[in-house]
Amino acid sequence: MQTVDILMATYNGSDFIRNQILSLQQQTDVNWKLFIRDDFSTDNTVAIVNEISSLDSRIILIKDELGNIGPGKSFIELTRYSESEYAIFCDQDDIWFERKIENLKKYANIKLRGDVPGLVYCDAYGYNSNKGVITLPSISTVRAENLNEFLFFNSGYQGCSILFNKFLCNMLKEYTAKFYLHDDITSLIAHVFGDVHFLDDKLMLYRQHDKNVTGNVNNNDIRSIIKRALNTDGAVLTKLHYDEKKCFYDFYKDSISIKDKELFKAYFKYPELSLFNRLLLINKYGFKLGQYKFRLLFKTLFQRPISR
Repeated sequence: MQTVDILMATYNGSDFIRNQILSLQQQTDVNWKLFIRDDFSTDNTVAIVNEISSLDSRIILIKDELGNIGPGKSFIELTRYSESEYAIFCDQDDIWFERKIENLKKYANIKLRGDVPGLVYCDAYGYNSNKGVITLPSISTVRAENLNEFLFFNSGYQGCSILFNKFLCNMLKEYTAKFYLHDDITSLIAHVFGDVHFLDDKLMLYRQHDKNVTGNVNNNDIRSIIKRALNTDGAVLTKLHYDEKKCFYDFYKDSISIKDKELFKAYFKYPELSLFNRLLLINKYGFKLGQYKFRLLFKTLFQRPISR
C-alpha cells in the first residue's frame, strides 16, 4: 500500500490551519501521515494542532530544539521524518480538493521513475482570503520542460503543488548548502537530476492574503505581463534566487552534467553582460522564461538584469 507523507511548516496560522487540516482529512486517499513543524508561533496554532492530532493519529507534531528557522529550512527539516514512497509539501493556509492526493499519486505512478529524483505538480485556483472568492483561474501559467526554461524562474514551482518521490526526498535530507525556499531547491534537483511533470488539473485553492509566508502569485493575462515587464524598477533576476542557484551549483557541481554546467555558467554571466550580449546569450543557450522566450527577451529589454 503506497503512502504519502504530508509536510507542513506552520507559523502563526491559527486563522487558517483548522480548515486546511480538515481538507486533508477529507481526502479520498486516506493513506497519509501529516508531519507538522511549528516555527515558534506566538498565536494558538500549536494548541489547534494538538487538539486535532489528539483525535487523528495520522497527524504528528514534531518537537525539536531548532528554534525559529524560517519556512524554507522548516520544510526541508520535515523531509527528515518522511519514509514513504511519496512526500508532498503543504502550506498551513490553503484548501485542498478531496482528490488532490489521489490524482497526484496516480500521475506520479505513471510518470516518475524510482531510480531518479522526480516530482509531479498540479495547478490551483488563486483564492482571495479577505473576499472569499476565486481571483485567479490558474497559478501555474508558466511551466518549464527543461533546465533552459527553468533557470530564469525567480522561484520554484509552488511547494504546495509538488508531490515528489522518495529518491528526491532523500536528496533534500542531505542538502546542506545555504538556501532560502524549499520549493526552489526541490524544483532544481528534479530538473537537473531527474523528472518533472505537470498535471494540468486545479486541485486546490491557493490562498492569498497579507500574511502569506511563501508568497503570492500574479495575474498572468497579457496586460499584467506587459505592465510588469515595463516596470523599470523591476529586474529580470532577483539577487536572492540568483545567489541561491549559485549555492546549489557549488553544492552539486561535481555531479551536474557537462551540458547543465554550461547552462548554469551562462546564467551566472547574464547580469554582468551588456544588453546586446544578454540578448545573444539568451538566443545561444535557448533560455526561456518557462515556455515563453518572448517574456524573457521583453524583460531583458526593459528591466535591469538583477535586483540590487
